Amino acid sequence: MTHAILNTKTDDCRDAAYIARPSPLGNPYAIGPDGNRDAVIERYRGWLNARIAERDPVVCTALLGIRPGQPLSCRCAPARCHGEMIAEVLDGGVQERLRARGGRALRYAGIGSRNTPEPVLQMMRKVAHRLSELGYTLLSGGAVGADSAFEAGCFSKKEIYLPWPGFRHLRGRHCVTLPSTEAFRVAEVVHPAWKRLDDTGQALMARNSHQVLGADLRSPVDFVVCWTPDACETEAARSRATGGTGQAIALADRWGVPVVNLAGGKVAMQRLAKLVDGA
Repeated sequence: MTHAILNTKTDDCRDAAYIARPSPLGNPYAIGPDGNRDAVIERYRGWLNARIAERDPVVCTALLGIRPGQPLSCRCAPARCHGEMIAEVLDGGVQERLRARGGRALRYAGIGSRNTPEPVLQMMRKVAHRLSELGYTLLSGGAVGADSAFEAGCFSKKEIYLPWPGFRHLRGRHCVTLPSTEAFRVAEVVHPAWKRLDDTGQALMARNSHQVLGADLRSPVDFVVCWTPDACETEAARSRATGGTGQAIALADRWGVPVVNLAGGKVAMQRLAKLVDGA
């Protein structure tokens, strides 16, 4: 087992992934009413494998956020812990299986900063137009700036996920309002300071879940095209400068979805061309 299990009360758990209740990876079965320690751990094995099989977006996003060899923290150690089952599936390659793609879905997320420079907005319109010609569906969020530029260039299928009804007075059959309850839970798993966000902020982050994982949160896009001032393309590189777009970038990174940040200039456009060509 490559993931040590630490005790939150006695060990230094600052670098550990928290797996106790009420985290998404917490054991829903309790010692006593649901059996002894060994019994509830075995029941957890079945529960976890079922969540993985159905690609539960909350549980799977949490699993994908655990780094190779990262310790797990709970309140059980040194006694047996359900973390053994988590370590077992991680060591068994569950992250690679979840990130595997059976083929291209011809869907992409076009998103980015509200303060995207005009030359980049022009490029986004051109990118969206070209991807429409190739049959791609745009997933975006209806915000001013980058989102609106992608939508302006898209003349084919699009799914615009709005954080609440009446957002920027947008409406139409392509608009999807009110993120699902699961979308909020996925957003909470990924966001580094979820409790500090007000209801508006949480709704904006939740709609990002749909931009990357689709309406059912089980259909990741082929890639993300965006712009942020810091050229961020991974969860590890996310910073304050990345802004709200960092939520979608982090989620995409966990699920193995390539992110092309147009702040990278010609290199970024070359990467995008290779992704579209299937290279």
